[in-house]
Amino acid sequence: MKKSMTGRISLLGGLMIGLVVIGMAPTTAGQTAPQAQKPAAAVKAPEHAKQYKRLLIRNAMVIYGNAEPPFGPTNICLEDGLIARVGGVPRGWVPDAEIDAAGKYVMPGIVNGHIHLQDERGGIPQPFQYEMNLYLAAGATTLRDVGADWNKAKEWRARSAAHTLVAPRILLYERIWASKGSHTPALVREGVRFAKAEGVDGLKASGMDRDLAEALLDEAKKQGLRTAVHIAVDETTAKDWAELGVTSVEHFYGVADAALDGIQNFPPEHNASNEIHRFGRAGELYIQPNLNRKKLSDVLDLMIKNNVYWCPTLSIYVASRDVIRAQNQPWFRDYLHPTLEQYFQPDMRNHGSYFLGWTNTQEVRWKKNYQVWMDALKEFGVKGGVITVGDDAGFIYSIYGFGQVHEMELLEEAGFHPLEVIKMATVNGAKMIGMEDRLGRVRQGFIADLLVVNGNPVENLRLLNPAGTDVLTYDGRVVNNYSAIAPGDPKVKVGRGGGIEWTIKDGIPYHVPTLMKEVKGMVDQGRTERAKKR
Repeated sequence: MKKSMTGRISLLGGLMIGLVVIGMAPTTAGQTAPQAQKPAAAVKAPEHAKQYKRLLIRNAMVIYGNAEPPFGPTNICLEDGLIARVGGVPRGWVPDAEIDAAGKYVMPGIVNGHIHLQDERGGIPQPFQYEMNLYLAAGATTLRDVGADWNKAKEWRARSAAHTLVAPRILLYERIWASKGSHTPALVREGVRFAKAEGVDGLKASGMDRDLAEALLDEAKKQGLRTAVHIAVDETTAKDWAELGVTSVEHFYGVADAALDGIQNFPPEHNASNEIHRFGRAGELYIQPNLNRKKLSDVLDLMIKNNVYWCPTLSIYVASRDVIRAQNQPWFRDYLHPTLEQYFQPDMRNHGSYFLGWTNTQEVRWKKNYQVWMDALKEFGVKGGVITVGDDAGFIYSIYGFGQVHEMELLEEAGFHPLEVIKMATVNGAKMIGMEDRLGRVRQGFIADLLVVNGNPVENLRLLNPAGTDVLTYDGRVVNNYSAIAPGDPKVKVGRGGGIEWTIKDGIPYHVPTLMKEVKGMVDQGRTERAKKR
C-alpha cells in the first residue's frame, strides 16, 4: 500500500512540477503578464535546536522501523511535535521550516535501552552536555538510564521534557529502592513503594537471593513499574528472573549460568571483587565445558514465553576481545574528553578499567565467548525473542553514542539483517519501555522522533557513526562500492561521508554537525585546562 501510494504521490508531484515550469515560462519582448503572481518565498532550512510548529522533511527515503524495506522518496509533515502526515503535503499546509532530504534516508529515533547519565568520571567533573550531545548526534532520542545520581537525574529528566536542556528523552530505572534496605522481603517491598513515590520510571536490580527478587518483582508489578536486571553470579539466574516476570535482562550474565550442568569452574584464588578476576572469568562463561545447549535453548524459550526483553550491550565488552583496537579508535583524537580518557586508563579504582596485564589468552577466550553469546542471541531473535539496543558507555573504552552505533554493528555480526537491527533500535526499544504506541515508527500520529541520515544505513550501519565514515565516490558523487569502477580511474576516490545530519526529538531539529562541533569544543577546552594543571 505504501509503495503504490508513494507512486501516486510521485506522479502527482511530477505533474505539479511540470505545471509550475509551464507557468514560469518567460514572456517575449513587449509582452506583459496581465496577472503576474508574486513568487512564494522559499521556506528556510531549520535552525539548530529551535522549536517549530510545522516542519517539513521533503523528498526522503523512509525506513519505517518495523523491518520492512525502505520506501520513497516522500514527504513527512511534522506539526506540534507529532508526525502529521507521511506522503503528500496537504493543500494549504505551510511549514515554518523545511529539510531537503533528497538522497537521504529518514528513520525513527533510536531508543538506547541501557545508559548511565554521567557528569563526572572517577570523581572528576565532566560536562553533562558532552554526553547528551554525543547521544543526540548518534541518533538517540530516548535514553533509559539504569543507574545515576537520583537527584541530578530527576532534574535532567525534567529539563529534557521541558526542552530547556538539549538532550534525548530520559527515563530513569533506578536502584533507590535499595536505600530502604535489601536484606528482607519486607524492606524490599517498602523500597519499591518509596521509589514509586519518588517518581522513578522503573527499577534496576542486580544479583539477589530468590526470595528477595520475588518480593521486588511482585511489588513492582503492583506499583506498575517495569524492571531491568543485571544478573550477577548468584543464586538467581535468568531462569529465575524470567519465571518471576522481570521486564528485561541486561548484558549476558545469568543466561548461560542457567544452562550449566553445575556451576562455572572458578579457580580457588578467584575474588569476585577484583575486576581483573571478574571480567577475565566472565569471558569464559559461554565456553564452559559443562554448558548444556539444550538447557540454554530452554532458558531462551522461557524468556520468550514470559516476554522478557534482552538488552545485550555487546559493545561494552568488546574491548576484552581486542584491547589494542579499543584503545586506538580514530574518533578519540577529536571527541574523547580528557576526564573520560583518564577514567579509561587501567586502574582498579575505576569500574571497568581492568586491563592490567591483559593477556592474549584472555582475549582469545572472550572471542570464543562472543561466538556462543551471539549464537544464543540469534536463536533468541529467530524464535521471536525481543532484542533491544543499549551501549552502557562511559566505561571500557566506549564513548557515548559511538558505542551505540557499534552495538548495532555487532548485532549484524551476530547474524541479523540491518533492517532487523534498526527494528531492535527503534520498535523493540519502544516496546521495552512501554511506548510502542507513540515511538519507534515513521507513522502518522506518532511522536516526531526522526533521524535524517546522509546515506542508506541499511547498506551500511556505520553511516550512523557521529564522526562519519569512509565512502567511495565517483566524480564527486557517493556510490556503492560494488559499482563498476576500474583501477587507475582518477574519478574514483575515497571521501568522508555519512553521519546523521538532523536528529529530531519531539519535532525539534538538532543539527548533528553543530552538536559535534560543540563536543570538540568541550574536549579542546578540557585538554587545555588539564594541561594547565600539569
